[in-house]
Amino acid sequence: MKLSSGIPGWKTDGNVSSSRHRVPLRARIWPRTGAAFLFLVMTSMGVAAPVTLPARAVTYQPEVHAPAQVEAVAPLVLRTLVAARVQSVRVAPGQAVAAGQALVTLGGPTLESALSAARARSKAAQAELTAAQRSLASTRQTYGLTSDRKTLAAAEAALAAAEGSAATARFALAGLQAQRTVSSPSAAHVSAVQAAPGAELPAGAALLTLAPRGALWLRAEWFDSVVPAPNTRARFVPAGGGPETQVRLAAFLPERAPDGARVLNFVPVGGSTWQAGETGELVWQGQTQNAVAVPAEALVLDAGRWYVLTDAAGELAAQPVTPGPTRGADVLITRGLRPGQSVVVRAAGLLFHRDFAARYAPPD
Repeated sequence: MKLSSGIPGWKTDGNVSSSRHRVPLRARIWPRTGAAFLFLVMTSMGVAAPVTLPARAVTYQPEVHAPAQVEAVAPLVLRTLVAARVQSVRVAPGQAVAAGQALVTLGGPTLESALSAARARSKAAQAELTAAQRSLASTRQTYGLTSDRKTLAAAEAALAAAEGSAATARFALAGLQAQRTVSSPSAAHVSAVQAAPGAELPAGAALLTLAPRGALWLRAEWFDSVVPAPNTRARFVPAGGGPETQVRLAAFLPERAPDGARVLNFVPVGGSTWQAGETGELVWQGQTQNAVAVPAEALVLDAGRWYVLTDAAGELAAQPVTPGPTRGADVLITRGLRPGQSVVVRAAGLLFHRDFAARYAPPD
């Protein structure tokens, strides 16, 4: 079967794979003629004899990229204890806050009424505690005279109940007082602000969402069927151009994401300055693969495809290849070339396109 190469001036012989393009007929030699006659033919046409080298077998680890986003392991949501009005919001999303830093100020008649009631309950509970303490002291003084073991046990139980009630009232009052100025319980970053000044919020409404520092992880989505090995080292490159962070693969989630990707969990190897919601790219070295190396000069680009010229017993052929990463002055070929194949490494482009001038027709 005769095959056409699709490149003007180039032909293929019968029973030859269409992935190999033979050189122009006038630059070819007949089989078994020898490289010396090829040199004479090309010299008579003003073209130097091709310089070739064998393709070298190598191994390499491709650089793998995956999108990633910093997320909080356990986000902390601050909420209202009672219905209240938002008087001011002192932070913005993405802002770093220290432990104890004021975040939101609340007020309004409902909060003030709850505070007044809490103060009254705390005062009454404290009075009951004082009375119980005095009663127990008096019972102990008269024990064996006018009071017995049963009376003493009752006084001790009353004191324990009064202490519990007083503590509960104090905690309730302290919680409501803290609602006037809501502070961060720990060093964190503000992930979201759910309240606006002037808003009337019901009890339990969300005010802010915090991502505590040190409780962040890097979520990456991986679409390859082979999951990286545990503890795989990588580097996180922030999209905003910040400093890179060395990370390691801690685990992967058994459930797939809605888009079908595997979710990988990376954590920083050392310290990090991450903020929840920060995006970027994970980069690591993939599994070792085989390839062949050729000098960059051997590659020829034609009609959007890459080729090399191979030399088999004095016959040049255009071989489609898939180039990969570079290694110094060489290019690694991942597909289309076998180790040991002789490849033209000098003036390959000129040899590939050598009869272009003969086909060129100047415009009218």
